[in-house]
Amino acid sequence: MVRTSSPGKVILFGEHAVVYGEPAIALAVTRRFKMNVRPRDRGKGHLVDGHRMTAAHHSYFKYAVENYWDGGPLDIATDSEIPSSSGMGSSAALTTSLMGALVELSGGTIDDERERIARQSFATEYGVQGRASPTDTSTATMGMGVLLAKGPMDGLLWHVERGGAEWYIHRVDVPQLNIVVGFTGIKGNTGELVAKVRRFWESNNFAKETVADIGKLTMEGVEALNAGNVERLGELMDRNHQMLSILGVNHPKLQRLVEAARPHSYGAKLTGAGGGGSMIAITDEPERVAKAIQDAGGRPFIAEIGAPGLRRDGD
Repeated sequence: MVRTSSPGKVILFGEHAVVYGEPAIALAVTRRFKMNVRPRDRGKGHLVDGHRMTAAHHSYFKYAVENYWDGGPLDIATDSEIPSSSGMGSSAALTTSLMGALVELSGGTIDDERERIARQSFATEYGVQGRASPTDTSTATMGMGVLLAKGPMDGLLWHVERGGAEWYIHRVDVPQLNIVVGFTGIKGNTGELVAKVRRFWESNNFAKETVADIGKLTMEGVEALNAGNVERLGELMDRNHQMLSILGVNHPKLQRLVEAARPHSYGAKLTGAGGGGSMIAITDEPERVAKAIQDAGGRPFIAEIGAPGLRRDGD
């Protein structure tokens, strides 16, 4: 048996625009997706949490196993601290945990195969969602902080091309920030939201300009991070949220949580695909912001960022 786990993430800047090759910054959080994988001694077919693996209920598992596993039937057990469809990268944490287990079961090691795991995990998300970026899978694989940029910079890890877009994936230093996450309790469908933005982008030049503006703003965010300018980070987060609203991925409850957090924050925005899911706020008063989010109907938690990436845990 192999035990693996991968972290969730929050996107500080650049969601949706990153699908079109624009930059994004993501930070790993300490909530993890945990998995035990063992070969089945008896029976045919793969099991996930005691149920027969099907495309309808286990799309990421099925895609990964069919494309990247040459062995026999597997028995997979999962335990997630990351709410599904919350904007915190649960599918990427799932996929990378599974890919890491498959590598270990095949005689390899996660540490030697991180790039391959990240690439195959991204291919899985892309295959299931129809359109995706490597933001979540890169962050889940590497942990800490990740920057996707249009060209090579300091800290380059690898380069990915798919669907007419390309990304240069880098490590970034994880800043000392107090981040509060607020989950709406509404599950956003990443594939549908990405497709919605795609339709807008294809039919409207203003949408294309907004996507490009998010990319420019993200690089301003890199400068603010490097300078330790929290006030500037907050200002950019507020602007990024407005741009994502223009792209049509905000939600009334998300907006309510963002507005509740802002009086006690440097900035607040939705994080991830939107349509529900979660928002984040940067603040010097995390407990106060968490209470404001809770009072507005959200489920808050104070995030610890810079978590380690995919790893094999004790068997």
